[in-house]
Amino acid sequence: MTPIERRKEKYGYEIDGLWMPRVTAITSIVLTDHLLHYYARHRSFSDVRERLLNSARWGTRLHEAIANILRGEKCTEDPEIAPSLESFLQWKNEYKVKVLSPKDSIEKRVVDREFWYAGTVDVIAEINGVRGVLDIKTGNGIWETYSLQTAAYLRAYNLQEKKKCETRWILRVDQYRECLGCLAQKREKDGRASVRGGKRFCNHQWGPAVGATEFQRLDNEKEDVEAFLAAQELWEWCNRDWISRIPNHAKRA
Repeated sequence: MTPIERRKEKYGYEIDGLWMPRVTAITSIVLTDHLLHYYARHRSFSDVRERLLNSARWGTRLHEAIANILRGEKCTEDPEIAPSLESFLQWKNEYKVKVLSPKDSIEKRVVDREFWYAGTVDVIAEINGVRGVLDIKTGNGIWETYSLQTAAYLRAYNLQEKKKCETRWILRVDQYRECLGCLAQKREKDGRASVRGGKRFCNHQWGPAVGATEFQRLDNEKEDVEAFLAAQELWEWCNRDWISRIPNHAKRA
């Protein structure tokens, strides 16, 4: 595989013979404060990369388990993510979540054929009777770039489907151990213990892992779409050298 082919595979999709960038590649151009602080807290780039890869693997396992639940399939027992799954199931029941067509609504590929980008939506769901794009996150917060990502998904989905989505949501699924004394929270998703909150000099006594969810509906779709398209222009400009060598780039084909 040539360097250009590797980049095409890493940063985009080839659909109907045309290559176009993926949404998450485009939004990666936006450096948020939380990401800069995360890098600053660690010893080296390699240390950060290892932690992020471990977190991504943990998140992939959880995403796959949640997708199986939404498809009505049997979920393999995995004690390391069990608290998160229990929390997800409680949220699902509380918000009356329905996936009307699991085959077509989970890991849904969407394409914007006006601005030529593509992405994969976690779930098209009906939540409390409202149909929308649901993006599931397994990190430690809900960040600004998620607004751009989900706005791009919503726009692309509504361009290609007759039955439209009304809105978009972020569901963050998490788990941690809480100190029985100072209430600090310890997370181990990235392969190493990370403690937040509580008292600095507490002799922590950790309780069992517990799951948690954070659910947020995102407004201001128009502004977020405009910001995403600006990010797309910037991303394509920053990568213009190798993008110009893609013969089947959708914008030039």
